Amino acid sequence: MKLANGIDLDNITPENELEEEIIADFKAGKTKEVITRCPPEPSGYWHIAHAKAWTIDFETAKKFGGKTYLRMDDTNPLKEEGEFSDSYMQDLAWLGYKPDKLIFASEAYFDDIYKIAEQMIMEGKAYVCELTADEVSATRGTLTEPGKESPYRNRTPEENLRLFRDMRDGKFEDGKATLRAKIDMAHPNMNMRDPVMYRVLRAKHYKLGNKWCIYPMYDFAHPLEDALEGVTYSLCSKEFLDHRPLYDWFIENGWKKPFAPKQREFSRLTIENVIIGKRYLKQLVNEGYVNGWDDPRFPTLVGVRRRGYTAKAIKDFVKSVGWGNVLEVTVPYSALEYYVREDLNAIATRTMVVLDPLKVVITNYGDETEEFEIENNPNNEAAGKHKSIFSKEIYIEKEDFSLNPPPKYNRLVEGGIVRLKGAYIIKCNKVVLDKNGEVDHLECEYIPNSKSGNDTSGIKCKGTIHFVSAKNCFEVTIRNFKNLVKDEYKNPAKALSEGTPISEILEPNSLTETTALAENFLKNAKIEDKFQFMRKGYYCVDKDSTKDHLIFNLTISLKDGFKISK
Repeated sequence: MKLANGIDLDNITPENELEEEIIADFKAGKTKEVITRCPPEPSGYWHIAHAKAWTIDFETAKKFGGKTYLRMDDTNPLKEEGEFSDSYMQDLAWLGYKPDKLIFASEAYFDDIYKIAEQMIMEGKAYVCELTADEVSATRGTLTEPGKESPYRNRTPEENLRLFRDMRDGKFEDGKATLRAKIDMAHPNMNMRDPVMYRVLRAKHYKLGNKWCIYPMYDFAHPLEDALEGVTYSLCSKEFLDHRPLYDWFIENGWKKPFAPKQREFSRLTIENVIIGKRYLKQLVNEGYVNGWDDPRFPTLVGVRRRGYTAKAIKDFVKSVGWGNVLEVTVPYSALEYYVREDLNAIATRTMVVLDPLKVVITNYGDETEEFEIENNPNNEAAGKHKSIFSKEIYIEKEDFSLNPPPKYNRLVEGGIVRLKGAYIIKCNKVVLDKNGEVDHLECEYIPNSKSGNDTSGIKCKGTIHFVSAKNCFEVTIRNFKNLVKDEYKNPAKALSEGTPISEILEPNSLTETTALAENFLKNAKIEDKFQFMRKGYYCVDKDSTKDHLIFNLTISLKDGFKISK
């Protein structure tokens, strides 16, 4: 079956239950188009788990030749700020997605939603209730006991309409009246026990100012916004599964038109040792545990982007988690790191940086310098090469020399040899100690006919190490990171909900700074440029860098303990 947009349904292999339903709906004439939406509340920055939702929204629509809208679900003026809504557009662009429309619910739909509420009042499906929030909670009942009807439940439609307009006109104080749906106070699903549709709230809205003093509740506004937009599949995580009957009730009783949207739910994503909850992330920012929403230790998209993670890695990771048929899927952080390494290995430029320098003097080499070339990326011939330098004075990593080497140590020892990456084999003839008995520097000789690519020395050398020339290096700052959450807290949200102080679960030294020596080749590096420091890890240029001082964030080490299931 071919769709009007040219998509052939017979060529689509469904990857989850939603795609199976979409295909069936097309064939049964129950839908004409796939339209999904991203409906974030602009009250914080997006994190990695959000990326799963938005990837599902965009990729599902794309697969069927449909559309995806970005809608700011800004119905709560107490939490929302323009800063956050602005960031969402930037995040989507970074992920490689462009919404077909940008919509602010407050501007586009508040008038229509209000009219629908009046219509439902006149049909006897909503009423103004003057119980306080505590009184409403006390009469809602339990999972085993029905709730009690409000004493205001049986007012006439005309009286309810007058009172609702009084709410709108500011004649009720905050918290003194709500508009509630008239459903069933004995319903087994407690969400259906006369939920609140509107509340009185005097708060300045970041888009509308003081235009409204009543605001629709999410469960009422959300399905109607979907319907008003023409959304066909409203996708959300499974904690909203119990809200689906309410979603459907508001569509049936408020919208009443064909081709109504369907709410469908996927598994919520959590990651071990990672704080995801927006409330806790805000606390970390507000109390100064991190340096803003884009701190490289943060799971926000702006944070992992600054750390050096790639959009492709994030999308590959969330796609690997899949749709899911359980409430929550928890994966180890190493699963995310696997995809980060995979992408960086393919795209990152190789360079030599010595993180903990030890000086080496080549005693049989003059004051001249000698150039050699290093591949920028062995996985991509088109990436080219860059020039590096060998000279009389060089620096190697301290850990690449040992006075008391352990078994199978193939690096430099006194009297031993090692190959310098791209250059010569050198032999250590003398260890020079300082006044404290620590190694100050090494005196070595190079083997003239042992240059890489033209080695005629006949010497077999087991070890190869990286280095920088004293005439071809400059100082850079390295920011090293550990996981923000201590290893023992696999489920930080659970610990926090049980009363563990947030300071207790945090790694005390999750950020440290050191100084390193980098090849001059890196002097022209730009913010967000990504590199593999040979034998050490992947690094990204931080936004705090200046022209005269580069700062590199440790993105991820080279070693990978995670094994993907094939």
